[in-house]
Amino acid sequence: MVSFEYSGQITDVTEGFIFKAKKLRVKLVKFRTLYRAPERGTEFVEYYLFDPKEEPAGLLFLLHGLGTTNIPFILWMATHLANAGIRVVVPILPGNFTRVAHGSVSGKDFFDLNPTRATKFWEQSVVDVLSIVDYLKINLQWIDDAYMFGFCLGGMVAVMINAVRDVFKKTILMTVGGEMATLMWHSPTLSFFRRNVEKIRKSEHFKEYLHDASAMKKIYTKQLETLQDHQDVKSFQESNVHPYLKLDPIAYAKYVDRSKIIFVEALFDRALPRRSRKLLWEALGRPKRYIIPSGHVTWLPLQFFVAKFVLKVMGIKELRRHIELVKKVKAEEKK
Repeated sequence: MVSFEYSGQITDVTEGFIFKAKKLRVKLVKFRTLYRAPERGTEFVEYYLFDPKEEPAGLLFLLHGLGTTNIPFILWMATHLANAGIRVVVPILPGNFTRVAHGSVSGKDFFDLNPTRATKFWEQSVVDVLSIVDYLKINLQWIDDAYMFGFCLGGMVAVMINAVRDVFKKTILMTVGGEMATLMWHSPTLSFFRRNVEKIRKSEHFKEYLHDASAMKKIYTKQLETLQDHQDVKSFQESNVHPYLKLDPIAYAKYVDRSKIIFVEALFDRALPRRSRKLLWEALGRPKRYIIPSGHVTWLPLQFFVAKFVLKVMGIKELRRHIELVKKVKAEEKK
């Protein structure tokens, strides 16, 4: 069964400054995860806190995408948004970057051939982000004017978070899709999943309902129609639907407040099949949508424009903040 529940106290906290500039400070914060069964290498929550020296104009969670290469761009956005006066939190999701499970590869565990293993990383992602929210509240760093931005994998996790906790005023989903039956068999990004399927095709580990495209799609087509039967997240998670459907943002979309979602779709997105994007948007109740002329990741070097859009969504119109957004951020000289 999938579960986003957790309990206990936050312990073993370490934090320290890793960057100081004229108008902001950056801390790396770590504490032991409250997830019940973390894989080796993911036992500690890690997040970057970008804090402006002045009173913050708002709070933003930035959730990165699958793997490692997108993270420097996310950190750039965080730096410049903090320079503009926004308190920014960048959690490192388990299974990615510096939190890769022992012996694994950044990003791959979310789409493991074994759904039991994959489940752990989706569950822990939600638990870790929500425990960061709790920790900020304990330390009086939480701001009610809070927003979330999720790219790719981060956007999928953001849907799940919004389904179980209503704490963010708006959530921007940046190039996000759903329906695992389409993603796993047609997304170029998940070609590693299909290669791994071929490696086990003639072994006892091959399960038709998990590892055969046609069989999985038939099950999905039938079970997608039953999602409306579940009144809450817990009853859905306790049901007998396909194990990968329990990890699918589409399944959690009905529990999300449509008015709080902003859907940004890339017109030339090859990583996410059109069907995947369309089904998630529709499952979310067709929230406000923007279609940008870019690919799945080609917007990343243009993160300045996305950062300006974030300020707009947060209702921040002060010219000085938009000017600070474009300024080069230099490390503070030691005295």
